Amino acid sequence: MASPSRSSQSRRRCKSETRFSSARSTSDTDLVSLQSRSTLSASTSLYCIGQSEDMVICWDVREEVDAGDWIGMYLIDEVLSENFLDYKSRGVSGSHKGQIVWRIDASLYFMEAETKVCFKYYHGLSGALRATTPSVTVRNPSANVSAANTETGCKYSQHNQIFPLLCFFSDIQAVSLKKGMFFNPDPYLKIAIQPGKHSIFPALPHHGQEKRSGIICNTVNPVWKRERFNFVSLPTDVLEIEVKDKFAKSRPIIKRFLGKLVVPVQRLLEKHAIG
Repeated sequence: MASPSRSSQSRRRCKSETRFSSARSTSDTDLVSLQSRSTLSASTSLYCIGQSEDMVICWDVREEVDAGDWIGMYLIDEVLSENFLDYKSRGVSGSHKGQIVWRIDASLYFMEAETKVCFKYYHGLSGALRATTPSVTVRNPSANVSAANTETGCKYSQHNQIFPLLCFFSDIQAVSLKKGMFFNPDPYLKIAIQPGKHSIFPALPHHGQEKRSGIICNTVNPVWKRERFNFVSLPTDVLEIEVKDKFAKSRPIIKRFLGKLVVPVQRLLEKHAIG
Protein backbone atom coordinates (compact mmCIF):
# COMPACT_ATOMS: atom_id res chain seq x y z
CA MET A 1 0.00 0.00 0.00
CA ALA A 2 1.31 3.44 -0.91
CA SER A 3 2.39 5.66 1.95
CA PRO A 4 0.63 9.05 2.47
CA SER A 5 2.04 11.88 0.43
CA ARG A 6 4.31 14.53 2.08
CA SER A 7 1.63 17.18 1.64
CA SER A 8 -0.98 14.96 3.29
CA GLN A 9 1.32 14.32 6.26
CA SER A 10 1.98 18.04 6.54
CA ARG A 11 -1.75 18.86 6.61
CA ARG A 12 -2.39 16.26 9.33
CA ARG A 13 0.50 17.57 11.38
CA CYS A 14 -0.86 21.09 10.96
CA LYS A 15 -4.36 20.08 12.15
CA SER A 16 -2.92 18.23 15.14
CA GLU A 17 -0.83 21.22 16.16
CA THR A 18 -3.82 23.52 15.74
CA ARG A 19 -5.95 21.39 18.02
CA PHE A 20 -3.20 21.28 20.70
CA SER A 21 -2.63 25.00 20.48
CA SER A 22 -6.34 25.71 20.91
CA ALA A 23 -6.61 23.47 23.98
CA ARG A 24 -3.58 25.08 25.59
CA SER A 25 -4.96 28.53 24.96
CA THR A 26 -8.16 27.65 26.82
CA SER A 27 -6.16 26.16 29.68
CA ASP A 28 -4.03 29.31 29.98
CA THR A 29 -7.16 31.49 30.03
CA ASP A 30 -8.67 29.43 32.85
CA LEU A 31 -5.40 29.62 34.76
CA VAL A 32 -5.22 33.40 34.46
CA SER A 33 -8.87 33.72 35.48
CA LEU A 34 -8.29 31.50 38.53
CA GLN A 35 -5.19 33.42 39.57
CA SER A 36 -7.00 36.76 39.31
CA ARG A 37 -9.73 35.83 41.79
CA SER A 38 -9.71 37.07 45.37
CA THR A 39 -9.60 34.37 48.04
CA LEU A 40 -10.56 34.11 51.70
CA SER A 41 -9.61 31.07 53.77
CA ALA A 42 -10.02 29.77 57.32
CA SER A 43 -7.28 27.87 59.16
CA THR A 44 -9.69 25.04 59.99
CA SER A 45 -12.93 23.55 58.70
CA LEU A 46 -13.95 22.34 62.18
CA TYR A 47 -14.07 24.61 65.22
CA CYS A 48 -15.04 23.40 68.69
CA ILE A 49 -16.21 26.18 71.03
CA GLY A 50 -14.10 26.36 74.17
CA GLN A 51 -11.65 23.74 72.93
CA SER A 52 -10.16 24.73 69.58
CA GLU A 53 -7.39 27.27 69.14
CA ASP A 54 -8.39 30.64 67.73
CA MET A 55 -9.12 30.52 64.02
CA VAL A 56 -7.03 32.48 61.52
CA ILE A 57 -8.81 34.08 58.57
CA CYS A 58 -6.50 34.93 55.65
CA TRP A 59 -7.29 37.06 52.62
CA ASP A 60 -5.70 37.61 49.23
CA VAL A 61 -7.73 40.31 47.48
CA ARG A 62 -6.94 41.05 43.83
CA GLU A 63 -9.42 43.92 43.47
CA GLU A 64 -9.33 47.35 45.08
CA VAL A 65 -9.03 47.37 48.88
CA ASP A 66 -9.84 50.04 51.45
CA ALA A 67 -9.14 50.72 55.12
CA GLY A 68 -12.88 50.28 55.76
CA ASP A 69 -12.98 46.71 54.40
CA TRP A 70 -14.43 44.20 56.83
CA ILE A 71 -15.05 40.49 57.30
CA GLY A 72 -18.31 39.01 58.55
CA MET A 73 -19.25 35.59 59.88
CA TYR A 74 -22.53 34.23 58.51
CA LEU A 75 -24.74 31.18 58.62
CA ILE A 76 -23.85 29.15 55.55
CA ASP A 77 -27.10 29.90 53.68
CA GLU A 78 -27.28 33.63 54.53
CA VAL A 79 -27.34 35.96 51.51
CA LEU A 80 -27.83 39.39 53.12
CA SER A 81 -24.65 41.21 54.15
CA GLU A 82 -26.35 42.89 57.13
CA ASN A 83 -27.31 39.56 58.74
CA PHE A 84 -23.85 38.75 60.09
CA LEU A 85 -23.32 36.82 63.32
CA ASP A 86 -20.12 38.70 64.05
CA TYR A 87 -17.77 41.00 62.16
CA LYS A 88 -14.25 42.40 62.34
CA SER A 89 -12.47 45.24 60.62
CA ARG A 90 -9.55 43.95 58.55
CA GLY A 91 -7.38 46.85 59.78
CA VAL A 92 -6.16 50.13 58.32
CA SER A 93 -2.99 48.86 56.62
CA GLY A 94 -4.71 48.69 53.24
CA SER A 95 -2.74 45.62 52.14
CA HIS A 96 -4.14 43.18 49.59
CA LYS A 97 -2.95 40.23 51.66
CA GLY A 98 -3.30 39.71 55.39
CA GLN A 99 -4.82 37.69 58.21
CA ILE A 100 -6.85 38.19 61.35
CA VAL A 101 -7.41 36.00 64.43
CA TRP A 102 -11.00 34.99 65.11
CA ARG A 103 -12.41 33.44 68.25
CA ILE A 104 -15.93 32.02 68.35
CA ASP A 105 -17.67 32.05 71.72
CA ALA A 106 -20.86 30.33 72.84
CA SER A 107 -23.94 32.40 72.04
CA LEU A 108 -27.55 32.09 70.92
CA TYR A 109 -26.33 31.56 67.36
CA PHE A 110 -24.77 28.24 68.30
CA MET A 111 -27.50 26.49 70.25
CA GLU A 112 -27.26 23.34 68.13
CA ALA A 113 -24.56 20.70 68.46
CA GLU A 114 -23.23 21.70 65.03
CA THR A 115 -23.72 24.90 63.03
CA LYS A 116 -22.26 25.58 59.59
CA VAL A 117 -20.91 29.07 58.97
CA CYS A 118 -18.73 30.87 56.46
CA PHE A 119 -16.75 34.12 56.39
CA LYS A 120 -17.17 36.88 53.80
CA TYR A 121 -14.86 39.76 52.87
CA TYR A 122 -16.62 43.02 51.91
CA HIS A 123 -15.21 46.15 50.31
CA GLY A 124 -15.80 49.08 52.67
CA LEU A 125 -16.59 51.80 50.10
CA SER A 126 -18.75 49.92 47.60
CA GLY A 127 -20.07 47.13 49.83
CA ALA A 128 -19.07 44.61 47.15
CA LEU A 129 -18.45 41.01 48.18
CA ARG A 130 -14.81 40.18 47.44
CA ALA A 131 -14.44 36.59 48.64
CA THR A 132 -16.02 33.84 50.76
CA THR A 133 -14.47 30.98 52.72
CA PRO A 134 -15.55 27.35 52.38
CA SER A 135 -17.95 26.09 55.03
CA VAL A 136 -16.73 25.87 58.63
CA THR A 137 -18.50 23.56 61.09
CA VAL A 138 -18.83 25.03 64.59
CA ARG A 139 -19.42 22.48 67.34
CA ASN A 140 -20.89 23.42 70.70
CA PRO A 141 -20.10 20.72 73.30
CA SER A 142 -22.55 22.24 75.79
CA ALA A 143 -25.50 22.11 73.38
CA ASN A 144 -26.69 18.83 74.84
CA VAL A 145 -26.81 20.32 78.34
CA SER A 146 -29.75 22.68 77.95
CA ALA A 147 -32.70 23.70 80.06
CA ALA A 148 -36.02 25.08 78.89
CA ASN A 149 -36.83 28.63 79.84
CA THR A 150 -40.60 28.57 80.32
CA GLU A 151 -40.99 32.34 80.45
CA THR A 152 -39.73 33.01 76.94
CA GLY A 153 -40.04 29.60 75.32
CA CYS A 154 -36.31 29.66 74.45
CA LYS A 155 -33.72 27.06 75.27
CA TYR A 156 -30.52 28.25 76.88
CA SER A 157 -27.43 26.18 77.54
CA GLN A 158 -25.98 26.30 81.04
CA HIS A 159 -22.92 28.01 79.54
CA ASN A 160 -24.81 30.19 77.09
CA GLN A 161 -26.18 33.58 78.04
CA ILE A 162 -27.82 36.40 76.15
CA PHE A 163 -25.41 39.27 75.68
CA PRO A 164 -27.55 42.21 74.53
CA LEU A 165 -25.94 45.35 73.21
CA LEU A 166 -26.26 48.78 74.76
CA CYS A 167 -26.94 51.05 71.79
CA PHE A 168 -27.41 54.77 71.61
CA PHE A 169 -28.67 57.04 68.86
CA SER A 170 -28.40 60.79 68.57
CA ASP A 171 -28.88 63.73 66.19
CA ILE A 172 -31.86 62.19 64.40
CA GLN A 173 -33.32 64.26 61.58
CA ALA A 174 -36.54 64.14 59.54
CA VAL A 175 -36.94 65.82 56.17
CA SER A 176 -39.99 67.10 54.27
CA LEU A 177 -42.71 66.03 56.67
CA LYS A 178 -46.30 66.54 55.64
CA LYS A 179 -47.67 69.91 56.70
CA GLY A 180 -51.22 70.85 57.60
CA MET A 181 -53.48 73.07 55.50
CA PHE A 182 -52.73 76.22 57.52
CA PHE A 183 -49.73 75.35 59.72
CA ASN A 184 -46.57 73.32 60.04
CA PRO A 185 -46.52 70.34 62.41
CA ASP A 186 -44.92 70.19 65.85
CA PRO A 187 -43.17 66.82 65.42
CA TYR A 188 -41.71 64.48 68.02
CA LEU A 189 -40.22 60.98 67.87
CA LYS A 190 -41.57 57.76 69.30
CA ILE A 191 -38.73 55.18 69.25
CA ALA A 192 -38.96 51.50 70.17
CA ILE A 193 -36.97 48.26 69.95
CA GLN A 194 -38.86 45.26 68.55
CA PRO A 195 -37.88 41.71 67.50
CA GLY A 196 -36.91 41.44 63.84
CA LYS A 197 -39.45 40.08 61.38
CA HIS A 198 -37.27 37.08 60.51
CA SER A 199 -35.69 36.64 63.94
CA ILE A 200 -35.40 33.05 65.15
CA PHE A 201 -35.81 34.23 68.75
CA PRO A 202 -39.12 34.92 70.55
CA ALA A 203 -40.04 38.20 72.24
CA LEU A 204 -37.65 38.92 75.09
CA PRO A 205 -37.99 41.25 78.10
CA HIS A 206 -36.08 44.09 76.44
CA HIS A 207 -38.45 44.18 73.46
CA GLY A 208 -41.02 46.97 73.56
CA GLN A 209 -38.68 49.53 75.14
CA GLU A 210 -40.00 52.93 74.15
CA LYS A 211 -38.52 56.42 74.27
CA ARG A 212 -39.94 59.80 73.23
CA SER A 213 -38.08 62.84 72.05
CA GLY A 214 -38.75 66.46 72.74
CA ILE A 215 -41.12 68.43 70.52
CA ILE A 216 -39.71 70.58 67.71
CA CYS A 217 -42.24 73.34 67.02
CA ASN A 218 -43.49 74.57 63.67
CA THR A 219 -41.25 72.74 61.19
CA VAL A 220 -41.30 70.08 58.48
CA ASN A 221 -37.54 69.48 58.77
CA PRO A 222 -36.91 68.81 62.47
CA VAL A 223 -33.51 67.93 63.93
CA TRP A 224 -33.27 66.47 67.43
CA LYS A 225 -29.80 67.75 68.22
CA ARG A 226 -28.01 66.54 71.33
CA GLU A 227 -30.87 64.21 72.19
CA ARG A 228 -29.50 60.76 72.96
CA PHE A 229 -31.62 57.61 73.12
CA ASN A 230 -30.23 54.50 74.84
CA PHE A 231 -31.57 51.01 74.21
CA VAL A 232 -30.69 47.43 75.04
CA SER A 233 -30.98 45.28 71.91
CA LEU A 234 -29.84 42.19 70.06
CA PRO A 235 -28.37 42.37 66.53
CA THR A 236 -31.52 40.61 65.26
CA ASP A 237 -33.82 43.36 66.60
CA VAL A 238 -35.20 46.31 64.66
CA LEU A 239 -35.35 49.98 65.63
CA GLU A 240 -38.74 51.57 64.97
CA ILE A 241 -38.79 55.35 64.65
CA GLU A 242 -42.21 56.97 64.31
CA VAL A 243 -42.69 60.69 63.75
CA LYS A 244 -45.91 62.15 65.18
CA ASP A 245 -47.46 65.58 65.46
CA LYS A 246 -48.10 67.02 68.91
CA PHE A 247 -51.74 67.03 69.91
CA ALA A 248 -53.25 70.43 70.67
CA LYS A 249 -56.88 71.15 71.55
CA SER A 250 -56.67 74.49 69.77
CA ARG A 251 -56.02 72.74 66.47
CA PRO A 252 -57.42 69.21 66.50
CA ILE A 253 -55.67 66.94 64.01
CA ILE A 254 -57.41 64.04 62.30
CA LYS A 255 -54.14 62.27 61.54
CA ARG A 256 -51.13 62.84 63.79
CA PHE A 257 -48.93 60.24 62.06
CA LEU A 258 -46.19 61.88 59.98
CA GLY A 259 -43.90 58.99 59.05
CA LYS A 260 -42.19 55.81 60.18
CA LEU A 261 -38.79 54.19 59.66
CA VAL A 262 -37.84 50.61 60.58
CA VAL A 263 -34.10 49.88 60.63
CA PRO A 264 -32.45 46.53 61.49
CA VAL A 265 -29.99 46.96 64.36
CA GLN A 266 -27.55 44.81 62.38
CA ARG A 267 -27.49 47.42 59.62
CA LEU A 268 -26.63 50.15 62.11
CA LEU A 269 -23.84 47.99 63.52
CA GLU A 270 -22.54 47.35 60.03
CA LYS A 271 -22.47 51.04 59.15
CA HIS A 272 -20.73 51.79 62.43
CA ALA A 273 -18.15 49.08 61.73
CA ILE A 274 -17.23 50.40 58.29
CA GLY A 275 -17.46 54.06 59.31
